[in-house]
Amino acid sequence: MIPFYAAISTIFKLKRTCLKCGRDQVVKPSKKYEAVPYKFCTANIPPP
Repeated sequence: MIPFYAAISTIFKLKRTCLKCGRDQVVKPSKKYEAVPYKFCTANIPPP
């Protein structure tokens, strides 16, 4: 059960909300500290 909670907490750390449209996107762990383009509206999402 503990690995399940660890996986969920990792996903929540990688989730970002688009400032333009308000939708959520999960980014790759390798892009955790980089600004990424949002897949629907192409706005850049800054790192947390």
